[in-house]
Amino acid sequence: MDLTNLSAKTKSGIGDPIQLSDFHPVKCETLTRVGCPNDGGYVVPLDAIEAAHALVSFGLAHNWTFERDFKRHNRDAIIHCYDHTVSLRTAFQFSIGQLLRFVFLFRTRSLRRIFTWIDYELFFHSDGTHFKQRIGPDNQDNSATIDDVFSRLPAGCPVFVKMDIEGSEYLVLDDLLRHSGNITAMAIEFHDVDTHPGLFSSVVEKIKRDFYIVHIHGNNMGGIAPFNFPNAPEITFLHRRFFDSAPSPSSSKYPTPGLDCPNNPRLPEFAFEF
Repeated sequence: MDLTNLSAKTKSGIGDPIQLSDFHPVKCETLTRVGCPNDGGYVVPLDAIEAAHALVSFGLAHNWTFERDFKRHNRDAIIHCYDHTVSLRTAFQFSIGQLLRFVFLFRTRSLRRIFTWIDYELFFHSDGTHFKQRIGPDNQDNSATIDDVFSRLPAGCPVFVKMDIEGSEYLVLDDLLRHSGNITAMAIEFHDVDTHPGLFSSVVEKIKRDFYIVHIHGNNMGGIAPFNFPNAPEITFLHRRFFDSAPSPSSSKYPTPGLDCPNNPRLPEFAFEF
């Protein structure tokens, strides 16, 4: 498959599993990029960051540039991160792997990651709290529920949500939306769109009851579904209370120059044409 000029276009055929028009972002003037230039960074509304008293981040891997950058924009924000796969030990192992990539493959991007284990210790000692738990619908297998997450924050705390949990988002989003009144915005990477397009579409429609889509980007490492839509779209939602009236559709290009970057710089971007 030629990915050079890959694009997703609005469909009108009966039975199409994804209608791109349902994902057309609305106009938002405060968008900014938070986090690293590539995988791990998201385009989000700055006013939602400033209005939040906490960031709840589901899914870290060994990249907390979003969380660090969020703290730079909002110094008083509580930072709570959830990932059961990450620890100081795994961060050290990751750092060694990056050092080897630099030495033997001369990957210059790996050079700045060889101190990840030190950065983990510094960031989660001073600015963030790392809960070594997965997020799930119950407390099995060392899981924290969405109610657990909000119970660890001050009552009524306005929260910004970042979520990248490899498909488990579908298990917890109904629970998360019960707290939508306390959420300013959400940046979510969805997964498995090729195998669960109906579930993906229905979940997004539920979110849109209280939120507007203000940005969309395709993770170019996730591949493309047979119906010409990214398998791993990154979607930013802003709560409707930030708008005085119904906003107009955005006329921006997606990916958006100056904001979007490819998750993998060696692969072409997905282009949405609304």
